[in-house]
Amino acid sequence: MPDHSYHHGDLKSQLIREGLKLLDSEGYDGFSLRKAARLCGVSQTALYRHFKNKDELIGAITRQALEAFGERLENAVAKHPGKPLAQLKEMGVAYVRFFAENPEYLRLLFLSDIRLKLRFTQDMAEKKHLDSFRVLYDAAARYKEAFPEASFTQDELIVYCWGLVHGISTLIAAGELLDSEEMLSTAEKVIKNAF
Repeated sequence: MPDHSYHHGDLKSQLIREGLKLLDSEGYDGFSLRKAARLCGVSQTALYRHFKNKDELIGAITRQALEAFGERLENAVAKHPGKPLAQLKEMGVAYVRFFAENPEYLRLLFLSDIRLKLRFTQDMAEKKHLDSFRVLYDAAARYKEAFPEASFTQDELIVYCWGLVHGISTLIAAGELLDSEEMLSTAEKVIKNAF
């Protein structure tokens, strides 16, 4: 197979994009560098310039998913400085929309056994996962501080908020709820009326 790695743009980014699709359809055991190279139209040798093994490529895919997810949550919070309730609602909407737009990320991060199977160093992926959780944790802390009379604890608020948006996202990613703008608008109303 000819090596086209320098004729079609950034091969590393393409490997991550195509690798995500492959991982979503084949799972960890069916994933291989050979298959990823074929999807990108390059030789396996070209792929080794960027990733030494499949775990390294899967690690890059996982980090990208976590970074994109964390960024989406942070941007949602930033829309409402000083308004903890609005931040929680906006973050909930962003959570559902992110995974409706990227159901393969939800399946990778929450519904697969990738974390159990990966042999690459997980420090970076775990840190990014914790960073995403920290956005929710901090928003809940700000809400609890602004509304100390609320009858629930901060941990109860986190479970409630996360359970609500994660449940909706999982239903959409699993095809149980129609992934349509109308359904997303309905989900937004549910989230915004949750308080």
